[in-house]
Amino acid sequence: MTSADHEPAGIVRIAGGSGKFERAFLRLAQAYSYSQDAHCSAWEFAVEIESLVADGLTNSDLRWLVNQGYVEHAVEITRRCDCSRRFQPWWNLGFSKRTCFVLSEPGRHLLPLLPPHMRPFPPDLPPSECDANRGQVPLWNHDRRVLCVGDVVVKRFRVPSPNQETILAAFQEEAWPTAIDDPLPCPAGRDSKRRLRSTVQSLNANQKNRLLRFRGDGTGTRVLWELMSNGWPQSARQA
Repeated sequence: MTSADHEPAGIVRIAGGSGKFERAFLRLAQAYSYSQDAHCSAWEFAVEIESLVADGLTNSDLRWLVNQGYVEHAVEITRRCDCSRRFQPWWNLGFSKRTCFVLSEPGRHLLPLLPPHMRPFPPDLPPSECDANRGQVPLWNHDRRVLCVGDVVVKRFRVPSPNQETILAAFQEEAWPTAIDDPLPCPAGRDSKRRLRSTVQSLNANQKNRLLRFRGDGTGTRVLWELMSNGWPQSARQA
């Protein structure tokens, strides 16, 4: 059976109302899009298994994706002295904590068939230019400690949140580009990737109106933002 033979079933499984598959597939698709923009191998932006598990996928879900041919997997063996990421091919369906995934060619062929909200934003355009609410960019008011999009409050900080506020201040200072380098200071002995990932999760949590989605780029060194049209209050959507 070819990939074309089971393509409709794959679309149903990935995009048929399963939030975890939507989140994970969008993450994989965006990583591939970034690799193309950077003119490098897709493996340079391979997504770690922990990120896909955080999106809600189980090991069985991942094995299904591999078995269907939509993703490829390998174990990362990169060392500090390496100039690029290195991987050891893995031929069975046993995963480790260092297993990473990329979209395969059949998986990439699904991209044009996906609903618009699941297609990756072009890396060279701000998400606001691709969104139905185009022209809207966030605003971080440091003095009031409020994050807004237009007149809509996304998040209000009532207690100090130094890491989140540092990232928001960095975005604001750079006029909200699509992505920024990790601005968080990391004391010696701390895991900078884990610290950034935790902060990004906190930025996405407890939003009054879920208009923004922050995430990493798969390398643990950059933060991206996306505008989510389905989080707008009814009055704002009608305006």
